[in-house]
Parts: sequence; structure tokens; C-alpha cells
Amino acid sequence: DFVMGLSILLRGTVQEKLNWVFNLYDINKDGYITKEEMFDIMKAIYDMMGKWTYPILKEETPRQHVEIFFQH
Repeated sequence: DFVMGLSILLRGTVQEKLNWVFNLYDINKDGYITKEEMFDIMKAIYDMMGKWTYPILKEETPRQHVEIFFQH
């Protein structure tokens, strides 16, 4: 899976890359990206960033960003 994903990201068409990213975010594979799925992804990304950001991210930041994403 890792090599396949890397291959798509490096050599795939724009459509293949978009499909790959969509499938990454569509955790339950139902064809939709829900607020909760987006929150889970954002929280995981922010957790990986840790407390080494400036300014330091607050615990509620991922939820706030997801709410903003889904307003538009």
C-alpha cells in the first residue's frame, strides 16, 4: 500500500492523486468525507506536529478549523 501510494503521488495524474487523497480522508469508505472524519484526520496531523509549532496550537484548534472548512 505504501509503495502504491508513493507511486501515485510521484507519478500519477492529477485525478489519480485527488482520488488517492480523497480515499485517505474517507475513513469509512462510504464515498463522503464527514466532519468527524475530517476532525480525526486534522487531530492526527496536529498531534504529529506536537507542541513545536508557533504559536502553540490549543487542543480545540483542530475542531475549530474543521468547523471553518465545513462553513464554506
